[in-house]
Amino acid sequence: MRLVSLSVFAVFMAAVACLPASAEDGEAKGIQDLIALHDLGTSVAIGNYYLKQESLVSIRSYLARRGRDENLGDGWNDANPWWRQAEESLLERMMQNVHAEFSNLEWLQPQWADLYADVFSEEEIEALIAHFSTDIGAKQLQIIDHTVSTHVMMTLSFSGKLETLPGIEEERNTMQSLWNGEDERMRFSIQGADNADAQAFALSPLGKKYFTTVILNLTGIVNRRIGQVAVQRPAALVRFGGTEQPFLEGFKREPA
Repeated sequence: MRLVSLSVFAVFMAAVACLPASAEDGEAKGIQDLIALHDLGTSVAIGNYYLKQESLVSIRSYLARRGRDENLGDGWNDANPWWRQAEESLLERMMQNVHAEFSNLEWLQPQWADLYADVFSEEEIEALIAHFSTDIGAKQLQIIDHTVSTHVMMTLSFSGKLETLPGIEEERNTMQSLWNGEDERMRFSIQGADNADAQAFALSPLGKKYFTTVILNLTGIVNRRIGQVAVQRPAALVRFGGTEQPFLEGFKREPA
């Protein structure tokens, strides 16, 4: 499960590395380094779960409508092998679109970098990198990432948007495994020798500013993007309309 998280961020940071050379200097370089310390793999997994759900809802509605248009009768349903093949074909294309529009996080980097540039000075960025590069700082960073993913989950759960549909079991398991692992990794003993450093940072003006800035703003940015991509599912499906036709024709050739 960790590989999912790392691969997502590897793609994301590859996009960061493609910025013009002039952006590698000074504060811009520090911002990129600070962003690279985060891991939003769990938030991505939550978004993938919901967006696959919405993709399947759109696909199944579309295939049912196509069946009515072609007068295929009651036998054209999600238990039929031809329907399942059509669904899998469309879903593969839809999830490639989800990856491009959400999962690879390429859309996030400019917004995240702009947020840091607006809120933090170059000196603060350097201090944040130094702190989060320590063992206890890395734990606090995990707490921030976990809090973001928890708020992303709560937003979808409390709004009643998450459903249990056949076909999204793998994404649900991945989401739950990553969230549980993240929850376990972020824990540390308050009696530890370095807890004083953790408390000092958490209670400092910079620590408070960083926690609130990232948790509130990043959660909002991620949630908005998930919502935007979800709303686009029917329109995205239109691009692939017609690719299901061979499977409808196969169904028609089956003996009555």
